[in-house]
Amino acid sequence: MKVQLFVPPQGYIAQRWNEGGSMPPLGILFLAAVLEEAGVEVDIVPADVLRLDWTEIEKRIRDFSPDIVGGTTTTENRFDSFKLAGLAKSIDPKIFTVLGGPHISMAREDTIFHIKDVDVAVIGEGERTIIDLVRAVESGNDLGSVKGIIFRKDGQPLYTGFRERIEDLDTLPFPARHLAPMDKYKFFIRMADGKKLRAQNIMTSRGCPFECYFCATPVNWGRKMRGHSPARVLKEIELLIDRYKAEFIWFYDDTLNYNNKRLHQILDMIIERRLDIKFGNEFRIDLVDKPLLEKMVKAGLIWGHFGVEAGNERVRREIVRKKFDMEKAYQFVRWAGELGFTPNAFLIYSHDTETWDEANETLAIIEKMKTINPETQIATALLHVYPGTPLESIAKERGVLPPGFSWARKKDMKKVMVLPAAQGHVPLFRHKLTWFQLAELVMKEQADGGRPISWSKIKSVLKSVTSLKVVFIYFVFFVVLVRQRIRRIFSRKKSAPIKNKISIG
Repeated sequence: MKVQLFVPPQGYIAQRWNEGGSMPPLGILFLAAVLEEAGVEVDIVPADVLRLDWTEIEKRIRDFSPDIVGGTTTTENRFDSFKLAGLAKSIDPKIFTVLGGPHISMAREDTIFHIKDVDVAVIGEGERTIIDLVRAVESGNDLGSVKGIIFRKDGQPLYTGFRERIEDLDTLPFPARHLAPMDKYKFFIRMADGKKLRAQNIMTSRGCPFECYFCATPVNWGRKMRGHSPARVLKEIELLIDRYKAEFIWFYDDTLNYNNKRLHQILDMIIERRLDIKFGNEFRIDLVDKPLLEKMVKAGLIWGHFGVEAGNERVRREIVRKKFDMEKAYQFVRWAGELGFTPNAFLIYSHDTETWDEANETLAIIEKMKTINPETQIATALLHVYPGTPLESIAKERGVLPPGFSWARKKDMKKVMVLPAAQGHVPLFRHKLTWFQLAELVMKEQADGGRPISWSKIKSVLKSVTSLKVVFIYFVFFVVLVRQRIRRIFSRKKSAPIKNKISIG
């Protein structure tokens, strides 16, 4: 059997990666590793970093002549994944097409019902499922025997049932980075002094015990946390240093500090082995104490991300379901200043039931965090709706998603509000705030920082226009940005800009 695994041409549609860099796709690299271990021939095609167009992708498929073509699918890139499946079928109808990834797990029936070129959707973790699926396809066995997939039977979607998640992650081989064109990933971290650090990503745990209403992670990975052993984590870090000359490690875990005892062990090993490495990770700040941060900085921490999501306590606790005291955030940025690492806070505007006054509380806490620690970085976004989340149900109730909406029909995107240049074809959620109010909130950072808008970004915006509604929203944001910058020029009050001490490139 020959299996060809793709990252679609659009990649993962995260705006920060559209500016020259990207990270190796750990999901399909784990799949490739278990397939290779099972003796299956695998071809990895990250069409995004290889800059392949559809003609070149067609040639890759014809040249490799796969039995199975698979694609990793996010909500942002789903239409590219669907097109990939259709292309494979047009080359040879006998090619078995498989899609996996977070979008497929969350919109399983919708995908299989509407996208006839997709033979199977893999739900959740795929490493065990893909082996059983390959064997079933190879032997001609009934797909119903493969747990954790959905396929069509008699024209209707059939889910084969839940597959138990992998409890011991150490049983998995390292991601098959050796099968990927690692030299094509221009992944580096730019330091305050302008120096670039070669970066690599690693994922040491799976799962999320929390319940933010906009997040799909608990469905994809489960609520129970599972992690590689500290010894296994260190082996992979050393591999990244020795083979790929990594100078910076991006821990891609949703919450690296879910188990502080385990994290202390990892840090002790990094320190004892004197690994010359810097790193960054995402924190759950209500699980952090200062001794842990002190050890993390000693081991190489320079960048700590954390989610606040909303400034208003009611919205944060009752709507987002993130139940921590804002004093924890202020304490975290204060400790960051004392210990010498850069904190980066994530915040979202346009939550369900959020009022204009409540949204402005988010601006207020941003200013307070920057006052406590001027080096604090801020990342803000408008709320997006993803399938399978509690927010999706709310969006249907509010009419944000119209009756009969399908994630698989591109024409349905004309019925919702999207800004493709920023976040692909993912619907924006707007309830109580007007577009002008949202623009005032979102563009304040751009106006305060005074950063110019690049021509490449303008071109991407123009290319993404799909309707008059999109034109209207971009116009609103442009007008508000100009107004805010003029206001700042003539204002005697000078507020400090958000500083970009560390950046991804």
